[in-house]
Amino acid sequence: MINNKSEIINKLFFNELKELIDKYNNIEDKTVYMIEKIFISIEDEEIKNYLIRNNCKLQELVNRYKKLELLNIDEAIFFAWYNLNINTISIDKASQYYYELTTSNYIEVESHLVYTNEIDLREYAKDELDTMLDMEYHIDRLLDKDMIIDMWLNNTSKEDVIEEILMSDDIEDILDISPEYAFTTTSGIEYRYSEKEE
Repeated sequence: MINNKSEIINKLFFNELKELIDKYNNIEDKTVYMIEKIFISIEDEEIKNYLIRNNCKLQELVNRYKKLELLNIDEAIFFAWYNLNINTISIDKASQYYYELTTSNYIEVESHLVYTNEIDLREYAKDELDTMLDMEYHIDRLLDKDMIIDMWLNNTSKEDVIEEILMSDDIEDILDISPEYAFTTTSGIEYRYSEKEE
């Protein structure tokens, strides 16, 4: 019961309530199965709560998987996590990003880097260092003065400098990123992400 004493407002309320009850009583069994499967399979409470609060995103997942007749829980986890932490995207776009992520173990999207571990970032770091070594800030941060003098005297190429820098185990430090936990797949693979400085 609502606190408003208006008879018309109460009728409107009960009419909407009846429509809501009818809506949930008439959900197809396949939809119920999909929703239950999604929530049983996802362990991350934050992601579950996001999907509960954002019914339209849950419906987007259900519609896609009903059409495909295949439920990819890890893709659903990525989709909800991305919407919650980075930006609003469609399940179709999330599916593309997730495919890229699983094939290369990292993606760079919307000034964010999402990846499994530092080892997977070596090739990415190699490409980034090519640009970074043209910037005074990064040269100062990555190379000490003795190293710079030594490289200059030995006529060391940029490629050799990059290879030497990459011998370090701390790729995240080289890239100047501060990783945070992102999500874990159903198979236990943990992903991290970091916002990239432009």
